[in-house]
Amino acid sequence: MLITTVRPTALGVALRAWSSLLRAARLMLPLFLITYVLMAGLGIAIDRLSAILSIPSIDALKEIVTAGRRLPWLGVSEAIGKDVVICIVQAVIAAPLAVAMHRFILLGEPHRFYFISRLTIRLARWIFALQVPVLILVWLILFARGATALVPLLFVLLFALLGFLMQTLQLFPAMAVEEPSAGISSRLETALERAEGMFWLSLVALVLTFLPIGVVQAVAMRVSVKLVAHAPLIVPLAKAALGIVTVALAAAAVSWLYSYGAHKPKTAIQSQQLSQA
Repeated sequence: MLITTVRPTALGVALRAWSSLLRAARLMLPLFLITYVLMAGLGIAIDRLSAILSIPSIDALKEIVTAGRRLPWLGVSEAIGKDVVICIVQAVIAAPLAVAMHRFILLGEPHRFYFISRLTIRLARWIFALQVPVLILVWLILFARGATALVPLLFVLLFALLGFLMQTLQLFPAMAVEEPSAGISSRLETALERAEGMFWLSLVALVLTFLPIGVVQAVAMRVSVKLVAHAPLIVPLAKAALGIVTVALAAAAVSWLYSYGAHKPKTAIQSQQLSQA
């Protein structure tokens, strides 16, 4: 088990995450390729089904709400259903890659091929469950665009929720290495305890980790407008590539944070509480 005894820096976590991603991609190339094919296939299938079933896009619904017109609730329900299905399938596809990254960094175990197991399904359930509140708030913000006082409140709730979710991220590597736990509440409580005193470290580390992706994405969006018009398949293919890099990087960064968070020195109060228990 990888153990980090000295508190890492945010830049150090980001650099280690990228280094781990590059090493993992080299050693587990079949896993990355299979995950990419599945992600790209899902994106293409969703685009085709959306066109066939005439499911309205988020941008189209935003225009309707902004113009004050009545929402097509059948189309809204179809769009919400599409988002739920995408979240479920993406979680199932991403979980084996996330587990492989966690175990590669923390245990030194390279998993070269894509596989689904009880462990990956369990992780996929957690990924989906933690996405549900975010999905609900995003849709509420869309519906409340006409209510000027409600939208800022919903954004505050969204940012607070994202902050809470960031504090629970260490439960994923704990599950990936099959750390025993008494149940769901115990798993969450342990993750939150380990994240104590690491909020800004985690936040800055994740921002620095994903900053290069954000820059590349911004540049790509500016230069690919004409290319997308002539080759629409480039969008799902690019999203799939972005998706697997995001999953692998997130798993890598959180694994390095976990290597310290799960073994960091206990404070005097925590040590006293443990001795009394």
